[in-house]
Amino acid sequence: MLADLLYRIYAYQIFKSVAFRGGMAYLTVYLIINFVMPWMIRRFRRLGINSDFKPVENSAGPYRGATPIMGGLLLIPAIIVAVVLWAWLNPFTLALIWITFAFAAIGAWDDGAKVLHKRRVLTGKEEKKSYADKADGIPGSIRLGLEFLATLLALVGLHWFGGGLDLHLHIPFFPLKTAFPLLTVEVFLVFAALVIVGGANAVNLTDGLDSLASVPIVTCATFAMAAAYIAGDAAWSERLLLPFLKPEIKEVVVFAIALISACFAFLKFNSPPASIYMGDVGSLGLGAAVCTMFVLVKAELFLPIAGGAFVLAAISTILQRLWFKLALWRKGRDWALKNRLFYRAPYHHHQQMLITYKEQGHEVHSLWHNLMNKLGFHIIPDEDKFLSTEQVNNKVIWSSHLRSVLLLVIALMVYFKVR
Repeated sequence: MLADLLYRIYAYQIFKSVAFRGGMAYLTVYLIINFVMPWMIRRFRRLGINSDFKPVENSAGPYRGATPIMGGLLLIPAIIVAVVLWAWLNPFTLALIWITFAFAAIGAWDDGAKVLHKRRVLTGKEEKKSYADKADGIPGSIRLGLEFLATLLALVGLHWFGGGLDLHLHIPFFPLKTAFPLLTVEVFLVFAALVIVGGANAVNLTDGLDSLASVPIVTCATFAMAAAYIAGDAAWSERLLLPFLKPEIKEVVVFAIALISACFAFLKFNSPPASIYMGDVGSLGLGAAVCTMFVLVKAELFLPIAGGAFVLAAISTILQRLWFKLALWRKGRDWALKNRLFYRAPYHHHQQMLITYKEQGHEVHSLWHNLMNKLGFHIIPDEDKFLSTEQVNNKVIWSSHLRSVLLLVIALMVYFKVR
């Protein structure tokens, strides 16, 4: 909008440049978050916008209450404002805006339900479950149903009213001339919906420690940004033997840069110790946006590589639940509670337990840990473990961040060269 207006007033080519408009989108998002987030944190603290079963403390001095959630209420609008101002609005950017907004709205409803549930427990109107550390939100079936509905609306709109979706599938490690299958519309819609909904919820599962989800989101958005630029440039696509889509796909670059800016700006407030969490409103909105970008640039099957941190969180959670149900059926609740596949799930919580020093050992037995020990892995001497929760968290978080950067490099190598 603003870029178009500037070009109409001053017909300078720079206002059409993706690099310039992406840079302006980055600055717009970064400034909005840095100016507004401190006020939001203080406001949310006073209102008790958190999901922890801990009363809000308004004593003088440093804040002692639970960390607020729903920081995504600022991240998502900042991204959308920047994209509307600096990107050309076409079917691709409109689909991204819709999916980001829709998933963020679903996440906001879930976060709001958690806050209300916590308040009912603290006021004695409802009893807390014995094993619950945090309040519950809306039922998972309702949330998933709404997510699939929002995703299918966007994909159907893109295909029938937005000029059509490219239904080919780009398979990693294979050149396009060897393997570039064309899917039917129905199969592609189901496949793309599973990628977006599954990926968004995997990001949501990863968002379990301070700043843990932000860096993997940045690395995935960086990959999508590079792929979008190539897919929108006929000369570069031909030179690199990659699929050329439409020149309009380059606007995804501006969206990706705005998303990266939001994550970097948020790290100032979410880095350990976090002053605020992005909540489901942020993790679902940002996760859906990233996964949609991978679908639009024909890199769906590269998402498990670049987003390996999200895949690990999702798979470990699924396996943990399946194992618990099996153990509950075969051995009973007492045995199932004491013998888990992982100490905790998602996997980053299992890693926390591995490097936490305990004189008496772990009360829960981990089948996975025992297996790794027998194979010679995960044998961590006591001198390399930590007593402080803060030290443990920092070690796990930074290990995950560095792993995400490594996965980005591998994904880019496979996408551009290993074919």
